[in-house]
Amino acid sequence: MKMQGWFLGVLAIACCMLAAAGWAQTAAKDGRVVRLAELTIDPAQLETYRAALKEEIETSIRVEPGVLTLYAVAVKGHPEQIRIFETYRDQAAYEAHLQTPHFKKYKTATQGMVKALTLVETEPIVLGSK
Repeated sequence: MKMQGWFLGVLAIACCMLAAAGWAQTAAKDGRVVRLAELTIDPAQLETYRAALKEEIETSIRVEPGVLTLYAVAVKGHPEQIRIFETYRDQAAYEAHLQTPHFKKYKTATQGMVKALTLVETEPIVLGSK
Protein backbone atom coordinates (compact mmCIF):
# COMPACT_ATOMS: atom_id res chain seq x y z
CA MET A 1 0.00 0.00 0.00
CA LYS A 2 2.88 2.41 0.80
CA MET A 3 4.46 1.74 -2.59
CA GLN A 4 1.18 2.54 -4.34
CA GLY A 5 0.89 5.87 -2.45
CA TRP A 6 4.48 6.75 -3.33
CA PHE A 7 3.79 5.98 -6.99
CA LEU A 8 0.66 8.16 -7.01
CA GLY A 9 2.63 11.02 -5.42
CA VAL A 10 5.39 10.79 -8.02
CA LEU A 11 2.76 10.62 -10.77
CA ALA A 12 1.02 13.75 -9.44
CA ILE A 13 4.32 15.67 -9.31
CA ALA A 14 5.19 14.57 -12.84
CA CYS A 15 1.79 15.72 -14.13
CA CYS A 16 2.24 19.14 -12.48
CA MET A 17 5.70 19.52 -14.01
CA LEU A 18 4.40 18.62 -17.48
CA ALA A 19 1.52 21.07 -17.16
CA ALA A 20 3.89 23.86 -16.07
CA ALA A 21 6.18 23.10 -19.01
CA GLY A 22 3.19 23.28 -21.35
CA TRP A 23 2.15 26.67 -19.97
CA ALA A 24 5.67 28.01 -20.44
CA GLN A 25 5.80 26.77 -24.02
CA THR A 26 2.40 28.33 -24.77
CA ALA A 27 3.49 31.77 -23.50
CA ALA A 28 6.75 31.59 -25.44
CA LYS A 29 5.15 30.24 -28.63
CA ASP A 30 2.38 32.81 -28.87
CA GLY A 31 5.00 35.43 -29.78
CA ARG A 32 4.23 37.95 -27.07
CA VAL A 33 6.93 40.46 -26.24
CA VAL A 34 7.27 41.23 -22.54
CA ARG A 35 9.66 43.91 -21.34
CA LEU A 36 10.46 45.63 -18.11
CA ALA A 37 11.68 49.22 -18.20
CA GLU A 38 13.53 50.49 -15.14
CA LEU A 39 13.78 54.28 -14.99
CA THR A 40 15.19 56.83 -12.61
CA ILE A 41 13.52 60.22 -12.92
CA ASP A 42 14.85 63.61 -11.85
CA PRO A 43 12.92 64.18 -8.58
CA ALA A 44 12.41 67.87 -9.41
CA GLN A 45 10.50 66.85 -12.55
CA LEU A 46 8.66 63.81 -11.20
CA GLU A 47 5.12 65.19 -11.42
CA THR A 48 5.65 66.42 -15.00
CA TYR A 49 7.12 63.03 -15.93
CA ARG A 50 4.19 61.17 -14.40
CA ALA A 51 1.70 63.30 -16.36
CA ALA A 52 3.53 62.56 -19.65
CA LEU A 53 3.72 58.85 -18.81
CA LYS A 54 0.02 58.71 -17.97
CA GLU A 55 -0.90 60.34 -21.27
CA GLU A 56 1.36 57.99 -23.24
CA ILE A 57 0.07 54.82 -21.57
CA GLU A 58 -3.59 55.79 -21.87
CA THR A 59 -3.17 56.65 -25.56
CA SER A 60 -1.21 53.47 -26.33
CA ILE A 61 -3.81 51.22 -24.69
CA ARG A 62 -6.67 53.06 -26.41
CA VAL A 63 -5.34 53.24 -29.99
CA GLU A 64 -2.87 50.37 -30.41
CA PRO A 65 -4.41 46.88 -30.65
CA GLY A 66 -0.96 45.29 -30.29
CA VAL A 67 -0.28 46.90 -26.92
CA LEU A 68 -1.71 44.42 -24.43
CA THR A 69 -0.55 45.87 -21.10
CA LEU A 70 1.39 48.84 -19.81
CA TYR A 71 1.70 48.97 -16.03
CA ALA A 72 3.71 51.76 -14.40
CA VAL A 73 4.66 51.61 -10.72
CA ALA A 74 7.12 53.34 -8.41
CA VAL A 75 9.45 51.50 -6.06
CA LYS A 76 8.02 51.88 -2.57
CA GLY A 77 9.86 54.65 -0.73
CA HIS A 78 11.61 55.75 -3.95
CA PRO A 79 9.05 57.59 -6.11
CA GLU A 80 11.73 58.58 -8.62
CA GLN A 81 12.35 54.90 -9.45
CA ILE A 82 9.71 53.93 -12.00
CA ARG A 83 9.14 50.42 -13.34
CA ILE A 84 7.03 49.80 -16.44
CA PHE A 85 5.79 46.29 -17.29
CA GLU A 86 4.99 46.11 -21.01
CA THR A 87 3.28 43.34 -22.98
CA TYR A 88 2.89 43.44 -26.77
CA ARG A 89 1.06 41.00 -29.05
CA ASP A 90 4.28 40.30 -30.96
CA GLN A 91 7.55 41.88 -32.09
CA ALA A 92 5.83 43.76 -34.92
CA ALA A 93 3.41 45.37 -32.43
CA TYR A 94 6.33 46.44 -30.23
CA GLU A 95 8.20 47.96 -33.17
CA ALA A 96 5.03 49.72 -34.37
CA HIS A 97 4.55 51.16 -30.86
CA LEU A 98 8.00 52.75 -30.99
CA GLN A 99 7.05 54.58 -34.20
CA THR A 100 3.73 56.06 -33.02
CA PRO A 101 3.39 59.84 -32.67
CA HIS A 102 2.31 59.56 -29.02
CA PHE A 103 5.34 57.44 -28.06
CA LYS A 104 7.72 59.79 -29.88
CA LYS A 105 6.08 62.77 -28.15
CA TYR A 106 6.57 61.05 -24.75
CA LYS A 107 10.24 60.27 -25.49
CA THR A 108 10.97 63.83 -26.62
CA ALA A 109 9.08 65.45 -23.73
CA THR A 110 10.70 63.29 -21.05
CA GLN A 111 14.22 63.12 -22.45
CA GLY A 112 15.66 65.58 -19.93
CA MET A 113 13.72 64.06 -17.03
CA VAL A 114 15.05 60.51 -17.32
CA LYS A 115 18.37 60.14 -15.48
CA ALA A 116 18.71 56.40 -16.15
CA LEU A 117 16.91 53.81 -18.26
CA THR A 118 17.41 50.05 -18.38
CA LEU A 119 15.31 47.86 -20.67
CA VAL A 120 15.10 44.28 -19.44
CA GLU A 121 14.37 41.64 -22.07
CA THR A 122 12.32 38.72 -20.76
CA GLU A 123 11.07 35.31 -21.79
CA PRO A 124 7.42 34.83 -20.85
CA ILE A 125 6.70 31.80 -18.71
CA VAL A 126 3.10 32.20 -17.56
CA LEU A 127 1.07 35.34 -18.18
CA GLY A 128 -2.20 35.45 -16.31
CA SER A 129 -4.78 38.07 -15.51
CA LYS A 130 -8.47 38.36 -14.73
